[in-house]
Amino acid sequence: MTHRRVILYKLRVLFNISIIWVLFSFIFLYNILSIEKDLLTNRSLILFSLAFAIIGFIISAALVFYLKNAFYHYPLWLSALIKMALTFFLFVIVGFILLSLYYVFSERRPFNEFIDEFFNKVFLTQGFMIFMLDLGLMAFISIIYLEVTDKYGPGGFMRMMRGRYNKPRIENRIFLFLDINDATTIAEKLGHERYFRMLKDFFADITEPILANDGEIYQYVGDEVVLSWKTSPLNKIRCLKFIRQAYYILKRKEKKYRKRYGVVPTFKSGIHSGEVTAGIIGIIKKDLVYSGDTLNTAARIRGMCHELNESFVLSGDFLQDFNQPYAYQISEIGEMEFKGRVEKEKLYSVTFE
Repeated sequence: MTHRRVILYKLRVLFNISIIWVLFSFIFLYNILSIEKDLLTNRSLILFSLAFAIIGFIISAALVFYLKNAFYHYPLWLSALIKMALTFFLFVIVGFILLSLYYVFSERRPFNEFIDEFFNKVFLTQGFMIFMLDLGLMAFISIIYLEVTDKYGPGGFMRMMRGRYNKPRIENRIFLFLDINDATTIAEKLGHERYFRMLKDFFADITEPILANDGEIYQYVGDEVVLSWKTSPLNKIRCLKFIRQAYYILKRKEKKYRKRYGVVPTFKSGIHSGEVTAGIIGIIKKDLVYSGDTLNTAARIRGMCHELNESFVLSGDFLQDFNQPYAYQISEIGEMEFKGRVEKEKLYSVTFE
């Protein structure tokens, strides 16, 4: 299930980029035909457009499914140059294959004759050079789009474009605060650099269950990540499913962590839901910010996990209008006082099979 949801997310991103490629393909075609006016002589414009659509889809798929994260450890400018170079070679290969099929099966001409024409009438032409410039621009736009999508998360980019949070909005949301157990002890044992590498692996491993359960990554703070969902019975189940899936993913990868770092990270979580104010703040660096007592309470619940000797603690507000799902054991802990709050909050622990 997790794998399927991640694939679906990548397919949505691929669809958006492919639409951009299709729209720009008409500009590419016009630029080429303005130089190579005889290119479409006795040939179909529809076939040329279809070929561009296929090439755009293949290149977009390569960017989304492989190249997007292939060079993340390089500087952005170097990563972009490498991706654009690979995009160029991929285009040449795909274009060569498509044109060879067209020559051999449509025009019924021998393959060796096609090779000569490919270099003399396609690859070394002025129109092809112009197309390479257009292709480079399109690849650059696609790379920037993917980087912006990574910054704002699934759906975040479109919300920003629509101006959804330009004015403060009141929303009822679920917040899950998650951090690594014994983080200070592990950091002292590993040292700063190795500990940071472990953090990257840890957050990468729990990304799949985040996507699988439609979670929104609100922010990273050191060894802590804050996730959010809009409050609904379905999203409450997704929140609990995330914890369960992340727990078992880390269990399956214990050998990897023990081999690389000598320790196996575990985590604790505090979950609470309620009203918050959401909006964009900042002048030279804008960001979406949630504010309100709901976040403070969620953070304090997570902070009490160690004191209560529980890994996963839920609030009574989170469990309102919510039936206990199968395979989850929810037990009442009792009412607890929080600094700055008049009313006590009833807390519950959750375990799963």
